[in-house]
Amino acid sequence: GDYMASAMAMWTTPFMPNLLNTCVFLVETAQCIAVLLVNYKGRPWMKGITENHPLFLSVFACVAMCGACAWGVFPQLNELIHLEPFPDDEFRFKVMALVGTSLVGTFLWDRLCVALFAPSIFGAMMDEVRRTTPADALPALKSLGKVIAGLFLLGTGNILLIGAAFYMYRKYSASVNAAEAQQVLQQ
Repeated sequence: GDYMASAMAMWTTPFMPNLLNTCVFLVETAQCIAVLLVNYKGRPWMKGITENHPLFLSVFACVAMCGACAWGVFPQLNELIHLEPFPDDEFRFKVMALVGTSLVGTFLWDRLCVALFAPSIFGAMMDEVRRTTPADALPALKSLGKVIAGLFLLGTGNILLIGAAFYMYRKYSASVNAAEAQQVLQQ
């Protein structure tokens, strides 16, 4: 037949969301996040994941949004990106278990391959893991708190509250910078 007509018919057919598309979207998004995390080796070759705040917050946001889309927290968003609601919680938990397994399984498989085929690199990675403390995640969590507070302020829509928060943040930043400058002068 006419291949051009066939291609145009597929192109002009409207997209009809269904449960399969929703599951594929969530699992594929989780797999993209997993690949990103696996390929980001971190210390000692580059910043660790907790030190790279934009990457940490982006990954956190993607995983959180996968969960939010699965649970239908923002129905307007689900409708905007053409996701169908899940029929029941049992199915939702199965899909989210698949998402979690994809994230964790990819990471573990990568580390197993590194341990088998590049033991010296795996040893260096494990040394860095041993040196990592919960305090190392504190700056990234602080940044996450700032982002959540900023989104909350934007969500209120109160321009005076936003202005007051910006003023307080600038004042706080100036006092921290002044204290650091004073400390440098004393040394």
